[in-house]
Amino acid sequence: MKTNEPIDLSILAGMLSFISADRPREDWAKLLMAAKSEFGEAAKGTMQEWSATASNFDRNAFNSTWKSIKAGGGVTIGTLIHEAMEKGYKFAPMSASDKKRLRDEQRKRAVQRKKQEALDIQKREQGYLEAKERANKLIKERAFIANPEHPYFVSKGINQGVKTVTPIYQTFNTLLVPVYQFKVPAKSVIDIYECDRLFELVSLQFIDDRGGKRFLSGGQMKGGFCPIRFGGHIVSIVVCEGYATGVTYASHYDKTSEVVCAFNASNLKHVAKAFKMCYPMARIIIAADNDRSTERKTGVNVGIVKAREAARLVDGLVSIPEFNASEPGTDWNDRYLLDLANNQAGEIQGGML
Repeated sequence: MKTNEPIDLSILAGMLSFISADRPREDWAKLLMAAKSEFGEAAKGTMQEWSATASNFDRNAFNSTWKSIKAGGGVTIGTLIHEAMEKGYKFAPMSASDKKRLRDEQRKRAVQRKKQEALDIQKREQGYLEAKERANKLIKERAFIANPEHPYFVSKGINQGVKTVTPIYQTFNTLLVPVYQFKVPAKSVIDIYECDRLFELVSLQFIDDRGGKRFLSGGQMKGGFCPIRFGGHIVSIVVCEGYATGVTYASHYDKTSEVVCAFNASNLKHVAKAFKMCYPMARIIIAADNDRSTERKTGVNVGIVKAREAARLVDGLVSIPEFNASEPGTDWNDRYLLDLANNQAGEIQGGML
């Protein structure tokens, strides 16, 4: 995006006055990325003041989102400038000396940004290696195969579910769900089907007895997955979000397809793409979460939006659990438990789009 004039933080603040902070979270975060890509931490105060004008502003959410934005995220300041100008912002006349000063500052920021990006990448890669070592050490030295009667399994109705191709572990009363990546880069067709030859453990998801979840600090999550059912002649692959959803889907809704969980909505496309690259003839089905409560609050059903985005990337299908207006729930595990409670376990509700 070409910028008509160089900018500083005061000009950024002026541009933001033309842009409403009341917007879907993804659009809001994109503007934070744009500002941070240009000014780094120096823009935090300006972006927080602007964000605080939103009716649903949450300081903790702002801080966590800002912290999560990494250098080199791909969204540049041009995105913000373009929107501000579309909303009516116009650059004020600028003297040649001021323009030169701002361009010099801009060039210095660009040099500093490249250095910071390189440092961030190095730090992130080192973090991945350290987390991988910790994950493998924890599994080998402290963990044991999970008790099928663990409270989380029981609450999700999966204590008698399908036996997964890779084990789930436990330490004390906490479940450890392995996060895997392909051992070889997922860039070409492969003819290997054994999980221990295909995948390597890179991180862990921890689930406590109340269902609270967190990931191993510093672990690699982008493109990470846990196979529920995998092996043999690969014809159809289902990609879902959570582990319990994957076991439920494999047990009750699709008993023939391979099933892998991607852990969250944003990761669906990365996992689907990796498997499609390795098994291009396989049909990919995205088993979506139906985030109805989020849609009521923000106007966006993140689970369905991300599932459809992933499906488009791999020419796949989307499977969506349906609920009546009076029913709670978002995912296929919720759908199963509702049917079970109503003595309708054999009645599958949902659609393939």
